[in-house]
Amino acid sequence: MADDFGEKTEDATPKRRTEARQRGQIPRSQDLASVFALLVVTVALWALLTPSLDMLGRIMETLLTDAAGRPGDPAAAWSAIVTAGEGLFRVVAPLALLAWLGSYLSHFVQVGWLFSFETLQPSLSKLNPISGAKRIFGLSGLVKASLDSGKVAVVMAVAIITIHGDAPEIAVLAYLDPLTAMGRAGQMLFELAMKLLFVLLLLGAADFFYQKWKHGEDLKMTKQQVKDEMKSADGDPEVKKRRMRMAQQIAMQRVAATVPKADVIITNPEHISIAIQYDASSMRAPKVVAKGADYLAMRIRQIAMQHGIPIIERKPLARALYAQVDVGREVPPDFYQAVAEILAYVYRLSGKAAG
Repeated sequence: MADDFGEKTEDATPKRRTEARQRGQIPRSQDLASVFALLVVTVALWALLTPSLDMLGRIMETLLTDAAGRPGDPAAAWSAIVTAGEGLFRVVAPLALLAWLGSYLSHFVQVGWLFSFETLQPSLSKLNPISGAKRIFGLSGLVKASLDSGKVAVVMAVAIITIHGDAPEIAVLAYLDPLTAMGRAGQMLFELAMKLLFVLLLLGAADFFYQKWKHGEDLKMTKQQVKDEMKSADGDPEVKKRRMRMAQQIAMQRVAATVPKADVIITNPEHISIAIQYDASSMRAPKVVAKGADYLAMRIRQIAMQHGIPIIERKPLARALYAQVDVGREVPPDFYQAVAEILAYVYRLSGKAAG
């Protein structure tokens, strides 16, 4: 459609956002997820440093005693390899599990629960070298490269400032005993890592809000697209008008057929008309055979006058019957007395017997 190429100035509708989410098009920051995973691993590594070093020490002891103690023995070598592998697994597995958990939680906080098969389907457009070159060397690629360069510069600046501040303490490490020096160096490295991760978290959060803004801009719609979506959701206005006209015609035909059978018309007096019929030989109670408001109410009164049917004004009763009794239904017992008084009055006027 020609209007679809117009300027996209309208925010995306909830339907468009839902469809995009189902396709896996969601705002998220991969940098934030990676930094969060790295933060979890760094904290876990610092907390598990002592048991991990103990485990690595036992692994080295096993390799030196089992394998080196029996050179040339394949069974001893294999036993040492298995033991070392089990030890390394015990060291690495918790860190890997925590890294995955941190990354998963970061994605979950950004996106929530989402599983889409469409992201798993192969797409030939992803294999198109021209499209790939545009992504790399195009405007978006240049913007991303600039942002990444800026992140590296910020991280290097924080690292340089921190190391410069620790320079006096670093200089005296050579004069300390090995264990004390290693402990202090590890502590300084941990503090440096936490500062860098804090900065990276801030940058990741900024990237997330940028991705969220960009996602909203990408989903924007033209005014014509919004109108078309409203039509598809609510129905074509022309179709709705035709249906209303057909419903009015049917109502008019029904009124023309049922009002002449009524005994009395109870009115509001102008906005509501209720046609009441009662036949004591075939009905348990008076019945509403037609009702209408505004134009239809006026039409009911016109037909009643053409057939000499009495029109009685009872405002509260007309409103109550219109609101509570459907066409073709008997009058509820609460209205028996009021309707009976009106029918008795009409019968007296016409000389008709009440039953």
